Amino acid sequence: HVIDCEQDLLANLIELTPKYAGRKFRTCIFSSWDWKCAYCDRQLDEDSATIDHVVPKFRGGHNIKSNMVCCCSKCNRLKGSINLEDWYVPSFYGYSEKRLVKIRHWMEHNPASIKLLSAEKANPSIDHGISIGWITP
Repeated sequence: HVIDCEQDLLANLIELTPKYAGRKFRTCIFSSWDWKCAYCDRQLDEDSATIDHVVPKFRGGHNIKSNMVCCCSKCNRLKGSINLEDWYVPSFYGYSEKRLVKIRHWMEHNPASIKLLSAEKANPSIDHGISIGWITP
């Protein structure tokens, strides 16, 4: 179960250590992809599975479920910071139109994920004592 709403976020922050929360998040993504690489369909395990940002962080992608897929290290290394449309093309050895559709569907149907920022990038804000929020750059 990934953070789908604020209540889940609060429950996970209270119940989980940061290390365990991260592991749980990653395992959820791996399980959602049946422990197979989103790009080449290679079967993976705990030692070989990695997470790829479909829209690279270098290009403005975020650490949210809809932008993260299960990936083998070879595809992760080959893709690097290249956009999906420029890299995942029919000439790619593992290309599959079916997987491309699945990746796009994944990105479109997981928008409820919450973007989490590190504490260094967000500052608490109190608005006249009425509401509490975070100011981000």
